[in-house]
Amino acid sequence: MKIKWKYAIGEIVIVIIGISIAFALNNWKEGQNNRKQKKQYLENLILDIEQEMEHLNENQVKVQDKLKLIGAVKQHLGRKLPGRDTIVMKVFELPRLVGFNPENTTYETLINSGDMKLIDNFELRRSVEKHYSKHSEIDINYGRIEKINENYIGDFFIHEIDFNKVRQGNIDFLDKPLLMNIVNSLEGAYYMILSSNAEGLKSNEALLEQLKAEL
Repeated sequence: MKIKWKYAIGEIVIVIIGISIAFALNNWKEGQNNRKQKKQYLENLILDIEQEMEHLNENQVKVQDKLKLIGAVKQHLGRKLPGRDTIVMKVFELPRLVGFNPENTTYETLINSGDMKLIDNFELRRSVEKHYSKHSEIDINYGRIEKINENYIGDFFIHEIDFNKVRQGNIDFLDKPLLMNIVNSLEGAYYMILSSNAEGLKSNEALLEQLKAEL
């Protein structure tokens, strides 16, 4: 009878050890998978950030060009300066937008899948969330340009410019105070974009450094 109890206890111990090993192996395998997935997410975030930095740098050049265009137009508004007739086409270039297309695919995947928890470095996770929250601020500044275009420039072109007269060489619409107000608003909005782009680049650079260090 004693032998049977010893045998039973031995069997139980073996089962417990087997279960413990299975759990340990499963946890190890899950940990390995999580580490691989985290690494993939970090690498994708790095790619997104590098692409966004390239996009923002390109936009900085475009915005600088737009500000030069605005400066050239402003010189002739309300003034009879030489070369005034050449500025008309530049006025019609004003509505061309400079757009912001954030690279946030990986971040959205992290949020929607619940995989943000894989980034177990709390400081890094907070930096990622803080960085991508800045996109809404940048969008607001770009949105100002769209509103000016939709609500003012388009309306001015439709109601304040007689294109038949323009074709005949009459460009008196350049003297209208409303146009000067619109151009001044555009200029201010583009300077705000210039500033927000610079902040975005700074945030991207800081996060990029943290992500690379985590890898």
